[in-house]
Amino acid sequence: MIGPLIKGLSVTFGHLFKRHVTVKYPYEKRQVSDRYRGRHILRVDEDGRERCCACGLCEEVCPAGAIKLYGKEDPEFKRSDVGKYAEYYAIDYSRCIFCGFCVDACPRGAIEMTQDYELTVPGPGRVHLLKEKDWLLEKKGGE
Repeated sequence: MIGPLIKGLSVTFGHLFKRHVTVKYPYEKRQVSDRYRGRHILRVDEDGRERCCACGLCEEVCPAGAIKLYGKEDPEFKRSDVGKYAEYYAIDYSRCIFCGFCVDACPRGAIEMTQDYELTVPGPGRVHLLKEKDWLLEKKGGE
């Protein structure tokens, strides 16, 4: 009867003298694995043009339905060599499960997941978790 009590207390006292792993977050940041999938960015090419050709594969393959995009024809081919670009591109982070299928499906490497894990929003509600193209673009809001 007292044996399990002694065994439990020995485990408790054993943990009292171990090194703590507390991180003083926002001042100290943890290193994440190289395979960590965090915030999405939309890549641009060396000329500053968006790589996205609005093919819709990322939207189609997303199991949570978190990506919405609308493509538009570009008759002058200024934005891409395909003749189409994403006029509207948004990711709903309240639905996203960070699986990475969108990155794998993209034929042009236009979407990438970074190691950024700070995705907080300014207030309550899910409306702030809908991130649109201007926030997702690499050249404006990204790394």
